[in-house]
Amino acid sequence: MEQDLIERLWKHTDEIDEKNAWNHRDSYSEEHLRKLREQSTPLLPAELFLSDATSPIFMSFHHEEANKNLHAHDFFELIYVCKGHPIGVINHQEIDLKEGHLCIMNPNAEHYFKRYFEAEDLILNIVLPKDLFQKSIFRILLGDHVLNAFFIRYRLENEDQPSFMHFGHLEDIDRLIELLLKEYLDRRLYSKVIIESLLTLIFSLLLRNYKAKSSHGSNAMAEILDYIYMNYHSVTLELVAEHFNYHPKYLSSLIHKQTGQTFRSLIVNIRLQNALNYLLYTDYSIEQIVDLVGYKDKSSFYSLFKKEYLMSPAEYRKKYS
Repeated sequence: MEQDLIERLWKHTDEIDEKNAWNHRDSYSEEHLRKLREQSTPLLPAELFLSDATSPIFMSFHHEEANKNLHAHDFFELIYVCKGHPIGVINHQEIDLKEGHLCIMNPNAEHYFKRYFEAEDLILNIVLPKDLFQKSIFRILLGDHVLNAFFIRYRLENEDQPSFMHFGHLEDIDRLIELLLKEYLDRRLYSKVIIESLLTLIFSLLLRNYKAKSSHGSNAMAEILDYIYMNYHSVTLELVAEHFNYHPKYLSSLIHKQTGQTFRSLIVNIRLQNALNYLLYTDYSIEQIVDLVGYKDKSSFYSLFKKEYLMSPAEYRKKYS
């Protein structure tokens, strides 16, 4: 990474630290700040970092002292190792990080750095609001049913279990991170559009690499669930059982043991998650979405959707898109 960019971001980081959110009285009351400090694991909101409306993300370097304490966020965090060999701990799991490594943490993932020395290590921190992360990812998923199945499955099975994805060094990512940092610091015309496009490129490369590695080797139950997630719009228990040569009742018990859900509940949840993606990130009509996720009866979809989200699909789109 260019030394000029490093120096500029350190200056930016120090300026932000001077008016950091812990002492930002304009936006947060003393009572709110006191409650944050008293939490056993402070949950930091995105608003603490994203006060600058000129950029959709926030970037800074990690300070040695600030990251020794256990904390969590309500946003996605991407960390990129510029140099060194820091050791992070995420949800009690030790992560050995090296130069060029990148890690994406889900909201609520509890973490800190067990080993991080500013004289030797340098970590770039990127704050990604949930909507921006999902928007960047969904652009990729629309054209890839396998990856879409992976992320829907990931969201359903890990919604209440904060997690992360750790990637090794990829040279193409190095160049894109540097471009992202330059756009963030320069704040030139169309920077927002370019930043969002660069994020999509970064996630595309990471997912392509992850997909290539994960395609080697799979157990029988994983293959069954993959099949269900990729064919959710038309699949039935009988069809899955026939495809994998299982008795339907036995397969049903296997699915329940693995997911904690009945086959029907699993299909409903997958369909609803896909419906949310279409509502938030496409202009498809609700009638089109009902058909895309596999419902023949519009009223059944509306009933299930309202039961789960306490509002109609149109209301959900208006509120969150």
